[in-house]
Amino acid sequence: TAKKNNIPFKAIKIQSRDEAQNAPTPITNYALFHDGEYITNEQMNDKKFLKLVNG
Repeated sequence: TAKKNNIPFKAIKIQSRDEAQNAPTPITNYALFHDGEYITNEQMNDKKFLKLVNG
């Protein structure tokens, strides 16, 4: 969805226990950040994601 709509997006896969323990969020299975700021841990579908990024 991000690519289709020309929205910059970077996914970071946590691959170790140490990375999870040092992550900037207590919920490490999914977290959405924007400009380094935590936004939500709610998983996004296309519609929710676009609504969030378009304000």
